[in-house]
Amino acid sequence: MRAVCFSLVVYVLGASLAGAARADDFMKECLVTSSQKMCDCISAKLPSDKRAAAIDGMRKANAATQPGGNPVDLKFTQEQMQGLDAVVAAQASCM
Repeated sequence: MRAVCFSLVVYVLGASLAGAARADDFMKECLVTSSQKMCDCISAKLPSDKRAAAIDGMRKANAATQPGGNPVDLKFTQEQMQGLDAVVAAQASCM
């Protein structure tokens, strides 16, 4: 019984740490182009099932628009586009 309880505690802690890491990754990418207040609002409204794809899409877009990047050949996967669409929808409701 103790092993089951310990495993459950480890799982819950791991899941919460993974969620915190995703939130940090989102904020890191969002703050490249937006304010802290806007990024906090978007993060709160972004559906959790779109967060990973949004982070991937934002990371790719940010890299392409930095010096040395190539925004002309920027292509997103369908999942990344859906994640970015979710960011835009969340951002619109934050204005």
